[in-house]
Amino acid sequence: MFNRMFKYGLILGAIGFSLGFFGPMILNPTSGNGPLLGIFITGPGGFVLGLLVGLVLELRSPAH
Repeated sequence: MFNRMFKYGLILGAIGFSLGFFGPMILNPTSGNGPLLGIFITGPGGFVLGLLVGLVLELRSPAH
């Protein structure tokens, strides 16, 4: 059960971190605080969202 949750957490956390870290650098290269968005907000937020998605999918799957 926890393997699926952490797998989705890591996947969505990595996606959120990447978008939040590299997105501001691409959109506004002069901003020095852009990567902090990925480190403190979108990365952890994506991880928590991934945990919730993994939990819901695990609870909805038929019992083995």
